[in-house]
Amino acid sequence: MKGETVVSTALAVLVLLTVLAIKSKWNPAALSDAASSAEEFILNTAGIGGQVPDIAGYERLKVFRLGEYRAGLYRATPAPLVFAPGRVVIYDKADQPVFKLETLEGSKDPWSTLYDFNGRNGLTAGSRERTNYARDLTGNGDPDIIIGQYTGGSHCCTIATIVELGKSKVTSIGRIDGLDGLPFEGLGVRKLNKGVAWQCLAHRPYMTACGDHFDAADVLAIYNFNGTRFEDQTSKFGDYLEQVLQDDLAKWKQEKNRTMDLLQTLAVDYAAVGQKDLGKEFFASGLNQLMPSLQSRNVDPNACLETLQSLVDRIPPANVQSQ
Repeated sequence: MKGETVVSTALAVLVLLTVLAIKSKWNPAALSDAASSAEEFILNTAGIGGQVPDIAGYERLKVFRLGEYRAGLYRATPAPLVFAPGRVVIYDKADQPVFKLETLEGSKDPWSTLYDFNGRNGLTAGSRERTNYARDLTGNGDPDIIIGQYTGGSHCCTIATIVELGKSKVTSIGRIDGLDGLPFEGLGVRKLNKGVAWQCLAHRPYMTACGDHFDAADVLAIYNFNGTRFEDQTSKFGDYLEQVLQDDLAKWKQEKNRTMDLLQTLAVDYAAVGQKDLGKEFFASGLNQLMPSLQSRNVDPNACLETLQSLVDRIPPANVQSQ
């Protein structure tokens, strides 16, 4: 029993010395923001650690295990009343930082997280399935993760950063901004064609003079891998956009669904498949049905119609063809 106590004490001392050694080598200033500059870090793959290292002045909020890598979510401490600076750091087997992303975190609950591909809408919500934070989205054999950041704004300002966990380097390969709400509201990952790559679907609300945020049009953008990065390639998925239009038209047929947000979304849907004039006509017709609601909220129908048409004119049309 005494021998076991000596061994346990020795192990604890060894762990403490290791952490101190790691902290002495930590140099946050030497890490550039890889998400914005897409700078690549060459990795040292020797060794493996259990926990992610501590950072002076930060508390460790969560650890994400990513196969050959681990990521730590940190928040500055002590945190003020509302929010505090944070960061996501990815480490290699040798506990060396290979990627850093500056974040903003709530003082009570963390705002940043990783997309769970086995979760509901990207979030882990009491599912019995094991979390899965990494998936080969590009088809090149390397796992990818999606980091979601909320910047504290109202009805805006959520960013998704796609990061490739390569065998010799970790690289930012995509950034989707302008999302609404906390991560990952408005973001989905689907395979829309027969290719090896997955697509990221971003739903962004666009407000007009027709109402408030809850009346906004849902404008869909599809991000596809171009061989180097994920970029907006919505126009290449015309057949899928046509299906979205038909699904929304089916909803509109039910009187209980005839709301301003769906009406504006349908006008945008028509524009996305190259039928802008038809979309404007459909909106004008539907607007008559919603006139009592507009009048009760003192919404100017002429201003509503004008700003909606301006939004429709800005939607780039897609080619409807077999994917």
